[in-house]
Amino acid sequence: MSMKRAALCAGLVGLAIAGTILVLLYFGVSGILIVGRGIDLMYFLWPSSKFLLITWRTTMQGILLTALLVALNFALYATVALLLRCALRLMRRRSELN
Repeated sequence: MSMKRAALCAGLVGLAIAGTILVLLYFGVSGILIVGRGIDLMYFLWPSSKFLLITWRTTMQGILLTALLVALNFALYATVALLLRCALRLMRRRSELN
């Protein structure tokens, strides 16, 4: 898998996660993401969602901030995918040398 494809696939996963969380917030059922002893998966899967405003879907400022946070999540997932790909490639090279 090429670097561009890996980044795009991971970015799309990040976009899907952010979209799913926004849909859950819209319908008021984001509480289903809380597991165990108060661990909220929303903040684990989309860390920048902490910055969402209460008016995330009603005011221009809230909508723009939400769009920025979704883009940040896309970039975060793409970066993690590229770092993992590079780490795996480096580990494979080292194992081939031994």
